[in-house]
Amino acid sequence: MKPSLRIAKREIALLFNSKSTFVLAVILPFVSILFFNTLLSEGVARDLPVAVVDLDHTATSRNVIAQLDAAPDIKIGFFPINQQKGEELISLGKAYGVVTIPQNFEEDLKSGKQVNIINQYNSNFLLAGGLEYKAFRKVIGTISAGVNIEKQRKKGVSKQQALVNYQPIKANNHILSNPYTNYSYYLNTGFLTMFFQLFVMLTTIYCFGADLKYSKGNKLLSITNGSLSAIILGKVLPYTIWFLFVGIVTLLSMYVWQDFPFFGSKTTVLAGLLLLILANQSFALFFIAISGSFREALTIGSGFGAVSLSFSGITFPIFGMPEILQWLSQVFPFTHFFELLLDQSQRGFPAFYSLKAIIILVVLCIVPISISWFKLKRLFLKGKFNHSI
Repeated sequence: MKPSLRIAKREIALLFNSKSTFVLAVILPFVSILFFNTLLSEGVARDLPVAVVDLDHTATSRNVIAQLDAAPDIKIGFFPINQQKGEELISLGKAYGVVTIPQNFEEDLKSGKQVNIINQYNSNFLLAGGLEYKAFRKVIGTISAGVNIEKQRKKGVSKQQALVNYQPIKANNHILSNPYTNYSYYLNTGFLTMFFQLFVMLTTIYCFGADLKYSKGNKLLSITNGSLSAIILGKVLPYTIWFLFVGIVTLLSMYVWQDFPFFGSKTTVLAGLLLLILANQSFALFFIAISGSFREALTIGSGFGAVSLSFSGITFPIFGMPEILQWLSQVFPFTHFFELLLDQSQRGFPAFYSLKAIIILVVLCIVPISISWFKLKRLFLKGKFNHSI
């Protein structure tokens, strides 16, 4: 244990003497916490700019515009003279949608004809386009219902019966897990923990790789009397404790500061957090073992950490991926931690349902370092990487 403690004390001293390690382990994690919690503090996008082309200029068309502007998701900010000018606003990124009210809109509506209001929106921006489309449908649906009910009332139908005639089947929607449709609840949960695990990965690679880059592997072995496990324990332990603290601060920033919903087991989440740290440290050692240089190890590690976001299901559901990619997604520790975190926070599942994620994280802690152990041993005996870059 004494050699490990010597290595640990040495590592703590190096942390404060190395600007790169200090920035990776101390500065950037807290910057990311502040950045993402500030960036998505509103939770839901509001007042998205939309253009309206009013070719009718009547009281009815102005009423439609007023109701569109009253929708919280969108804000009428432009009134181009024709549809082409409105499309130019979308192309320039100044508006997310263009609503065109045709000529003779009021006259055709009063004469009982079906009229079309054209809605063009930019689906390249899935979130903004989806919100614009949702707001447009809701407003036009409300106006259509009012017109239909008014026609029935003129024929002597009661208001209640007119409502039933217009919508004989009423949808009763229940939104589970995130009833507020707050994007911050979902996106911050993913982004903050993804960047957190990336910092764990890169810090671990840096603290081992820097010694091997400068041919200090033999020195470490001499301190520990040839024990690789003592080197790993001594170098990893301070960062494990530190990142466990940083991880807890990250969780507190979401579930206390931002008041994200949390309905599950705190103990299960903390266990998952510790395993996420250990799994990323294990993969970091694996990448060091298979790399020919310090730069290569950092490149592979940063790529692995960044790609893990795509394989977690946060941007595209895992079950919609090709089968081979579904299997590949299971290799990433973040995939299982993210699922565990959602289950225990927003979904409120019993801890038993997160047992699978816990077991897989344990396996991912053991397997990478096990298959790279002997190669790591040879690398430290050699004392340096094959290349000095």
